[in-house]
Amino acid sequence: MTESKSIEEKYSLKYYVIFFIIIFISDDTFNFGTNNNFVYIIIKYVLYLILTVYLLLKSNLSFLIKVTKSSLVFYAILLSISGTIFFNFDISGGYIYQFWLLFLGFSIANFFSNEQFIDVYLRFLYVLTYLSLGVFIIANVFPSIIYVFPVQINSAEANVYNLGFCMVSFENAFVRNMSIFREPGVFMIYLNLGILFELFFKSRMNKKHLFVFIAAIFTTLSTAAFIIVAAIFVAYLFTKTKDKLILKNKVFIISLIFVAVIVIIASTELRSMIFDKIGKDNISDGSSLSRAISVLANLKIFSDNIFFGVGIKNYPLFFEKYTRDLIGFGLDVGNNTNTITTVFAVYGFFFGALFIFMLVSFSKKTSNLIIVRSLVFLVLIMLYSNEDLRYSLMSATLLMWGLINRKKTEN
Repeated sequence: MTESKSIEEKYSLKYYVIFFIIIFISDDTFNFGTNNNFVYIIIKYVLYLILTVYLLLKSNLSFLIKVTKSSLVFYAILLSISGTIFFNFDISGGYIYQFWLLFLGFSIANFFSNEQFIDVYLRFLYVLTYLSLGVFIIANVFPSIIYVFPVQINSAEANVYNLGFCMVSFENAFVRNMSIFREPGVFMIYLNLGILFELFFKSRMNKKHLFVFIAAIFTTLSTAAFIIVAAIFVAYLFTKTKDKLILKNKVFIISLIFVAVIVIIASTELRSMIFDKIGKDNISDGSSLSRAISVLANLKIFSDNIFFGVGIKNYPLFFEKYTRDLIGFGLDVGNNTNTITTVFAVYGFFFGALFIFMLVSFSKKTSNLIIVRSLVFLVLIMLYSNEDLRYSLMSATLLMWGLINRKKTEN
């Protein structure tokens, strides 16, 4: 695939179908991630297989043979995971799935051009987010309309109303916007990624996209989401340019920050919903206890199993044991919210170091300024510390895309 495609080819239906599979048919969603209905899991595997075959047929596989930074890292990851399998005598099927996701992510990243990847993602996310905002309003104003939709149970035994293009849960004190995802914390990762793309990878920022993404972040009621989007805005304000368009964008960003602060200060209820979670020991709500233990327990597991980790099969037992040692009672891995420390705990130093390297490579694509790169790297660390995304196809694709040395779209 080249950057010089015609407009018709550049945004043909096949690219949207691929992103539909990446985002919608994903372990990040309710239907295909935490849904107790096994039929959805079978559908996911079938569609992944079809996508794999399609990409193999459409590609000459040169990206697998050619020596590049991305191919070297890809094979180094496979080698490091193989070391974990061998060292821990672990033949869990989870490794096959992990290999598969990495291969799919690598293939997809090479299938799209930079511009295609960003534009199709943003267009798809915009429609998804717009619909979720409509459902969020209906769920809060006319909840009886939501009650007519089928109820399904997730892996935590919570009831979720399945609208197909959006999920609604009335299990918590407040209705939170989770779109199609397994929880609001995952949705906010996609939203913040969309904001990153709009600000750092587009030649002309789409203010409509940005406004809708930020509005949706408010409706997730995620404390982490506000901290992360603030860091993204600060990073953007540090970009140096004399371009009038960029200067106008910065004024627009500052205006958004000002309005957001005013809204949060003026609304005691909104402020309470977003920030009162800090310090609460409510694991089911993804509280500070759950986040802290995901770091401490995983790092302790890693420190005792530095090179190859404990492996996929043993990890749940180790997590329960180490959390029990730390806080007096054991937690299951469903309470783990940190991708980065989990990678170190499960796979050890080699894969963990490569994972960090991929985040660094992604951040380097955003700017030539160290301060901006550092802030974007911090944003990525926070995003990957919010949920366990080891089995996310979007995450695998994003990490591989960040490695590819294509000329980025300049601001």
